[in-house]
Amino acid sequence: MENVKLGLKENWNQFSLLVLVNAFVGGMVGLERSILPEIAEKEFGIAATSAILSFIVVFGVVKAISNYYAGALANKLGRKNLLVLGGH
Repeated sequence: MENVKLGLKENWNQFSLLVLVNAFVGGMVGLERSILPEIAEKEFGIAATSAILSFIVVFGVVKAISNYYAGALANKLGRKNLLVLGGH
């Protein structure tokens, strides 16, 4: 088994990926709360609450589909193997 090294210096690439993913999630939340309702009202003539609700519904559907395929892949390859594969 490979030696495990702890600390930010030793794992800077994984930490950087975590920061990047969090930045994208924060950006999506910011878009959903600030820009999406205004675009919905001006361009499509629908209420801001409808736009936010549709965004949440679409996000939920896409997440459910991706979770389904990730689960099927985890059952085929094994959860540990999939986690190790995703970490490299």
